[in-house]
Amino acid sequence: MNNSQGSSFNDQPPQRAPRASWGWDDIKGRIKELVGFLPQYLKNPVEGIKRVPSWDWPTVILLEILISAITGVLSGIVARHFLAIIFGLILAPVMGLVLSFIISGIIYYACLFILRTEVEFRRVFVIVVLAKIPSQILGIIIPLIKFVTLVSIIVTGLLLIVGISENFMLERKRVSQIIGSIACFALLYWLYTMVLDVTTNRIKVQDYTPDSLNQIHKELDEGK
Repeated sequence: MNNSQGSSFNDQPPQRAPRASWGWDDIKGRIKELVGFLPQYLKNPVEGIKRVPSWDWPTVILLEILISAITGVLSGIVARHFLAIIFGLILAPVMGLVLSFIISGIIYYACLFILRTEVEFRRVFVIVVLAKIPSQILGIIIPLIKFVTLVSIIVTGLLLIVGISENFMLERKRVSQIIGSIACFALLYWLYTMVLDVTTNRIKVQDYTPDSLNQIHKELDEGK
């Protein structure tokens, strides 16, 4: 079985020394590093994801927490819903981390058993987190435009294909098949939730009979 740790590039960021501390100074240093990296990455995510930084676990987890919290809060503001803002601040980072670990695990074991290649799980996780960022930014307007989710899934899938194939020097066609299967499952789940939402709303509308509407108007007139 092959052991693929990714290709060596001259311009790849150097390996970070492990840091165990989560002190305030350490967190500020990590945030400064991320703030310096993200603008360059977002200018061209396709090129940026070809050579991901060799971040340690605390740094990439901090990135996931910050991006999920910021985009979650902004999405709640766009939705004009106070509970959505709280959800974005508290629960969105947790859900983002869980989702990233699940996707990373699927890709890791798919490479291990299908491609017969052992890849570095931490680097897979970094690729997944970075691939999600453009979609998380797009997700801010999901309360206004539901179909943005469709674009987000496609964008994330394409970035994952580029990131996994380039960082681990794997055949892009076979990587595309793995990521495509994950994306298809995500699309089917999204379509299911959309149909369920439309059906539920239609049932609620049908619950209002002419008699019930007349009763509502009567109560409103009496209130005046």
